[in-house]
Amino acid sequence: MSPVNKKKNRNVFEVTAWIGNQKKHFYAPTPVEAEEKKWRAIIKYKDTHEACNSEDLFGEVKSKWIRNKVIKTRATQKMYEKDIFPKLKALDSRSISSIDENDIKDILDPLSDKTNIAEKVYMCLGQIFKYAVAKRIIRYNPIDLIDRPKNKTSTKAKRGLTASEKKVIEMTEWNHRQELLLKLLLDYGLRKQEATALQKKNIDLKNRTISIDHANDYTTNVPQTKKPKSDAGNRVVPMLDSDEEYFRALTKEMKEDDYLLQMTNGKVLTENSYRQLWDSVRRRMKNTARAMNLEIPGDLTPRMCRHEYSIKIMNMSQREQMYLMGHEDISTTQKNYQTISVEHINRKELNKICKKKTDPPSSAKK
Repeated sequence: MSPVNKKKNRNVFEVTAWIGNQKKHFYAPTPVEAEEKKWRAIIKYKDTHEACNSEDLFGEVKSKWIRNKVIKTRATQKMYEKDIFPKLKALDSRSISSIDENDIKDILDPLSDKTNIAEKVYMCLGQIFKYAVAKRIIRYNPIDLIDRPKNKTSTKAKRGLTASEKKVIEMTEWNHRQELLLKLLLDYGLRKQEATALQKKNIDLKNRTISIDHANDYTTNVPQTKKPKSDAGNRVVPMLDSDEEYFRALTKEMKEDDYLLQMTNGKVLTENSYRQLWDSVRRRMKNTARAMNLEIPGDLTPRMCRHEYSIKIMNMSQREQMYLMGHEDISTTQKNYQTISVEHINRKELNKICKKKTDPPSSAKK
């Protein structure tokens, strides 16, 4: 490839290629850009004029995709084998080019009450179809026409922790990431998006404060940093006295931009990594509960930990509660979070307010 003087006083590089039955010429200031133009034109022609390989079965493409995917842990491998692939079995014998959004809905609709699994299946399908597009097996990714499954807030989910859950959390032996996540959720009431976005620079050991000034948007698997959910989400919360040494030791070897919760490669937690972390928390709680002969609900979510925090701070002023929760209005705190049960009521305080009568009821004086 050599430069040609296509225009006066301007050297450009030329490449040629046969596309269809025509010889095309591509010009650019650098050889790399000229090659890029050429291949874009070739790919566009193939997309327009060449039929996709309809002989490739979904199951075959799925197998090729998983063989090329880097899986670092046995837990992730098990997730695909036990949780996800069985849900996709109905598609395995289908030609991948014949699968459309309706077929995907047939897979996701039965999982409407299992949003955790539904999201995993959705993301896995998206990656398989993306792989097929990159390999020129299909022209488009049908998952793009499907909305990502979302957690449906239910009455059951609006609760704090049960007495058994509190006891199990206290008695369980946690690893570093599990302990830190629970601390941020239960002791500081942070949202998932806020907890995973915390960096060393947000920890002020001198003033013993934690600043929340950004959050992670988990619309996709790899999150994007954004501002907090609302202006009220920008806040500086006091560090608990008992946590000063904990955060000092935690951040001692960290750089200013290092995430407190991070993956093994030092990057921010992806959606999949976060779910695996939370699933590991629930598994350990289940094992501890079994060892202690306790029954605990199986529906614990990070949001319930935030509910529990909102209940802990109920005795503070309304302005303090709003600030700590990152809410713009106290009604949001009281209506959406402070759903309490008899276990949360302070009996001693109740007895002080409602002084008991010493005399028995009249019916008992006979």
